[in-house]
Amino acid sequence: MAAAEERGPGSWLDADVNKASLTARKLLQDWDVTTPEQDAVHKAKNTSDTGSVVRTRFPPEPNGYLHIGHAKSMNMNFSLAFKKLGVPPERRETVFRYDDTNPEAECDEYIKSINEDVKWMGWTPTRTTYASEGFHDLYALAIKLIEAGNAYVCFQKSEEIEVCREVAKKHAQARSKGLKPGDAEWPEGDPCSPYRETSVEENLKLFNDMKLGKFDEGVACLRMKMDMTSSNLNMFDQVAYRVKYVGHPHIGDEWCIYPTYDFTHCVQDALEDIDFSICTLEFETRRESYYWLLHHLNLFKPMVYEMSRLNISYVVLSKRKLLKLINTGFFHGWDDPRMPTISGLRRRGYTASALNRFCEDIGVTRNENLIEYDRLQEIFRQDIDDTAKRCMAVLRPIKVTFTNFDDATVPKSREVADFPQKPEGESPTHTVNLTPTVYIDAADFRTEDDKEYYGLAPGKWVGLRYGPCIKCEEVKTSADGKEVLEIVATLANLPPDEKRPKGNIQWSPENGVTFEARLYDRLFLLSQVDDAIWEQQLNYESEVIITTAMVDPSILGADGKLPAAQTHFQFERIGVFVVDYDTNVEGGKLVMNRTAQLKASKPKSVEAPQKSAAEQEKDEKRKAEQRRQTELKKAMGNLDPKELFKQGEHVGKYSKYDDDGIPTHDAAGEALAKSAIKKLKKDMAKQVKTYTNAQKKK
Repeated sequence: MAAAEERGPGSWLDADVNKASLTARKLLQDWDVTTPEQDAVHKAKNTSDTGSVVRTRFPPEPNGYLHIGHAKSMNMNFSLAFKKLGVPPERRETVFRYDDTNPEAECDEYIKSINEDVKWMGWTPTRTTYASEGFHDLYALAIKLIEAGNAYVCFQKSEEIEVCREVAKKHAQARSKGLKPGDAEWPEGDPCSPYRETSVEENLKLFNDMKLGKFDEGVACLRMKMDMTSSNLNMFDQVAYRVKYVGHPHIGDEWCIYPTYDFTHCVQDALEDIDFSICTLEFETRRESYYWLLHHLNLFKPMVYEMSRLNISYVVLSKRKLLKLINTGFFHGWDDPRMPTISGLRRRGYTASALNRFCEDIGVTRNENLIEYDRLQEIFRQDIDDTAKRCMAVLRPIKVTFTNFDDATVPKSREVADFPQKPEGESPTHTVNLTPTVYIDAADFRTEDDKEYYGLAPGKWVGLRYGPCIKCEEVKTSADGKEVLEIVATLANLPPDEKRPKGNIQWSPENGVTFEARLYDRLFLLSQVDDAIWEQQLNYESEVIITTAMVDPSILGADGKLPAAQTHFQFERIGVFVVDYDTNVEGGKLVMNRTAQLKASKPKSVEAPQKSAAEQEKDEKRKAEQRRQTELKKAMGNLDPKELFKQGEHVGKYSKYDDDGIPTHDAAGEALAKSAIKKLKKDMAKQVKTYTNAQKKK
């Protein structure tokens, strides 16, 4: 033991590798320490002309689309980890591995989208691997584990396994209090499976029977014989293999038994000669089980480092929550621009360089923290500043007709810089043309003026951005007077007092391009989302669509065609927009997503635009729904959890309940499926949390 401790984890690494920068908790056992023989083999396979290679891996599970948290993991495994370790580029390697061990949740769509996202983010792996392509090796190692007496076939049902684990927890808690078996206060029960001591020969036969499909799903599984006396729950004889009669999306239907993540992950790290296995902090308690398996299989032992997961304000990254929002129709799909998925962020207009800069900027830490979403937007604005052409646009156009256009001696055109932040003469330009009719934004007009307002009002002069001054002479409205249809105005270089007004408003000429503006905002109303009531905190105005917006024709290409998808523009005073994939260049339909609002605060000349009757009705419905949700939350806070499934929508659905109030049988007396009970237990857990929190506040 002394020699092993003296060697320590990462003993094979060259002296110039700063392994201390990615060193975390050391195990009490020596399971995480390699042998001299393992070091020699590893170094021989990883030495090149430029020195010893250092290898990381990016191992997503293809059970959903990658999100911004995965972007942080990619940045760490392809770049930041090596910088921390002091490893030069020529000695860096990163393996891109699909941890595809759960065929029920995986599909080709996810596999392809992950591959596309890795490429789009700019990362080039040394090689791409699939855990499923190594199933024969994994099966052989499972046999080796059985032969060494370290694994057994178990016929306990999942509920029975859970009962044993609860006993093991109670025993661990008792030991922490100084109790031992035989003491009067020692908890009752046996934590071990009754199949734990089955002979090696019988286990080999049973495991082969599992492979041959002789057992139904859920009847038999292979478990690792770990340590049921441990204080670490992940040492309670984890499942290594289970029966699943599901074809695999990558390798087909060769297998009816599949290895679990806990069995596969560490073994694949060893087989792929990974030096640093980097994961998030929720996996820290798996450190013991990770090294236990490698130790008992006598495999190479990578160094393990856990970092805090990415938490962003106004965002959730749970695949379960995101999928629910898709299935309920709140999201349009995995690439909805409000989605925190890489596909969604890309469609919204974020660039790979901005996402990578964001990940680099926030760095890694072992402390949980909340990153402000505004930080990402600021980095994006900086990233796009020199490439997003400026032009004027109006979201809710109001027609303005000039009565003296032909007679007015005012400039009718002007050259404007595409990138005004650049030194004079260095930016390309576009021409802004004044026309007899223009369109201004509804946010820049009021029927009643006041001294704090710098927009247009009846009888008032304002300046046109890059143009002369105008005065509102007449306002034409709808029959009910609620909607402004047209403004009649006059033009002049300056008002009669020869002073340029403080207010300057943007506009579009009459030949402006009509487009559909999709305005995106925060997904949730609160920065930190409450898991218990997260759906009630959704921002139902996170997407606002305006179909009649207008933009200056300078947005068109030299051939007069609409810009291509993913082209960025900065609309003055409104925000940075990107051309959406729904744009039809040949058909003349332009759709643009607002990626980010401008950093500057809203000027006094801008007020909230007048909303249409339909928009006002939508607002009222939203407010009514928020009031309903508030009342519901209050009512749920007073509802005893045991009564949850006996009231409201649940009345008449169930006939029997357990002691905690969870239904066990439907109205006809039939026992509920395990999956149904599992879901009901989750709903009950939420209600217990809601009720407990509400009672504390009384």
